[in-house]
Amino acid sequence: MEKVVLNELKEDSLFHFTHEDNIEDISVNGLKPSIGENAFGIEKSPKIFFSKGELGIMKVTEVWLRWLMNRIYGPSDRLGMFRDETPEERNQRMSEWVKEFLSGEYKNDEEKKGKLFEYFYQYLEERKYLVLDIEDKKEYDSSDIDESKESLENQGHISNMFAEIMYCEFSDMNTKVMDDWNMHTKKNIAIDKSKIKKVETKDHRDDMLSIVMEIYDKYKDIPHEKFLLDDFITYAKKENLMKMVNEGVKDDKNNNGRKY
Repeated sequence: MEKVVLNELKEDSLFHFTHEDNIEDISVNGLKPSIGENAFGIEKSPKIFFSKGELGIMKVTEVWLRWLMNRIYGPSDRLGMFRDETPEERNQRMSEWVKEFLSGEYKNDEEKKGKLFEYFYQYLEERKYLVLDIEDKKEYDSSDIDESKESLENQGHISNMFAEIMYCEFSDMNTKVMDDWNMHTKKNIAIDKSKIKKVETKDHRDDMLSIVMEIYDKYKDIPHEKFLLDDFITYAKKENLMKMVNEGVKDDKNNNGRKY
């Protein structure tokens, strides 16, 4: 698959992320529409999702952090940390979590953020960003409906409040039209391999983590509310530093302490 450097792309480029295990198949067969495991019961037809522009990547990363935090500490128990709790314990935990999330205190919960960031760091390391050469009104329609927004009509007040917090200021919740960070192709539309390139940073790293970190450094000074992404990037930089130190120690041992 052809590669392209992030800072050489157009401002309104369209970005799709996928697990690294899918890259070989995509390079041969292109992207096929699907209903992802996290979209069952929401999406009505197979599609391919993407974000518009580098700021779209920033937005979708923040939304994913908030969404995953709720999946970890909410009723889904994504990491299985609460599988042994009693019904009474679960009810108490859910009551406390609803209050914490809706009040915004989740942004200050260092213990919960630590577990989330550990999971998300690996999640990003295992994924790649692709840039799609597709056209509005052809492969996608920028005025199309976001079915996840549409589904909120049939959900309760609490679910709607959770959605508004997860979508935050990036989404216009007064319309069902999809937002620039959460766009999709028309239903059942595939994307040919000739219209797909793999994105890499200026230092030729192609993992999603490196791409998100490079974009963050570019836009971090734009005034904004406190985001989970701010704290995650701080965490990721420390993790990267520790990896570099540990790799240096291993090299030192392999060279029997020789200095060059």
